[in-house]
This record gives sequence, structure tokens and C-alpha cells, in this order.
Amino acid sequence: MKEYEIVAKYFNACAGSSRPQTFFEEAELQSTDDFVRMKHSKDFASFQKELTPDGRILYTYDNGSVAYSYEFTEI
Repeated sequence: MKEYEIVAKYFNACAGSSRPQTFFEEAELQSTDDFVRMKHSKDFASFQKELTPDGRILYTYDNGSVAYSYEFTEI
């Protein structure tokens, strides 16, 4: 298992807020996919996964009114 710092952001355009709700946590994970799938089982197939050049793993989902972003950085 690997240990990650996770930055989760939740954007709600319906509420009229221009700033995301942001949450931070650390976790030991077998799979980052499983972490996001556990949080969003219905929408997981719609998430986009990106591996950044600096080693971060980024998951994003946007349905037009609500958007989610999860950023995993190995520590």
C-alpha cells in the first residue's frame, strides 16, 4: 500500500458559489481508483483520470452543475 495526501474539491454551480469546498486528508491506499469509486460508485465511469508529469494522480468529473476533483500525491 502507498500513502497519499488527498485534496478533494467540490464545485456546486447551482448554489452560486464561485469557490469550491476543499477537503484534505491522508490515507494508505491499495488503489486510488477504489477510493474514488467508493465515494462515487454511480458516476465513477464518468471520471477522467490523469497522471501528471510530477507524479500526481488527478480525477475529475463535471456534469455541468456539480464538479468533483480528487488529487492524490504520494508521500
